[in-house]
Amino acid sequence: MKSRLLIIAMVSCLLAECQIFDASSIKMYWKDSKGIPYMTFERLLKSNKNIVFITGVGKFSGAFSSIGLYIENGQLLHPIKTVQNTKVNLEIQPSGVFQINAAGASIEPLQAKRAYKNAIWAIQSGPMLLIDGRINAALPNRTKVLRNGVGIKKDGKVYFACMEASMREFAEHFLNQGCQSALYLESDHPDIWYNGNSRNKFNRFGPMIVAEKSTRK
Repeated sequence: MKSRLLIIAMVSCLLAECQIFDASSIKMYWKDSKGIPYMTFERLLKSNKNIVFITGVGKFSGAFSSIGLYIENGQLLHPIKTVQNTKVNLEIQPSGVFQINAAGASIEPLQAKRAYKNAIWAIQSGPMLLIDGRINAALPNRTKVLRNGVGIKKDGKVYFACMEASMREFAEHFLNQGCQSALYLESDHPDIWYNGNSRNKFNRFGPMIVAEKSTRK
């Protein structure tokens, strides 16, 4: 049984672009020193030579601003977005918060009081794919499109994936990789930059999640 699960996980990963990082290497960026959104992988890479991975994240406005919670380097730059009327709101629930604090990384449903407590870096997105090791029952199993997401493994490592799948298949991928929680990053143009490559370097994004190489000597 363990061998079968290992084979499923290996095949699942081969179908996706996936990377794993320590929580301590994760940061988020939105604007440059002049207050202009970076928008592209290319512009962000020119400003930071320590970046080894980037993914676009979350919905954003026409001004490339997050439309939900966004905390950068301990500063709240955009407030949380709550669902006012679930009867008319078409978003799949629950949405969630991916955050990094001094204790490590976590993904919590938006309604959880601990969702972004003491966050250094945090962003709201959705829907939740995995909650406490279980697939979100509200996820549909239709429409295979390119998607990106983030998960937290049992050992606290942060797992990113970008692949073509239905929402439920995407959640199953994170579960097969040993993640306990996972969040759909909801980008209009899912993409990652890793090892010098991306699908389309001219895609535009609001805030971006990055992994940086250690600068410790």
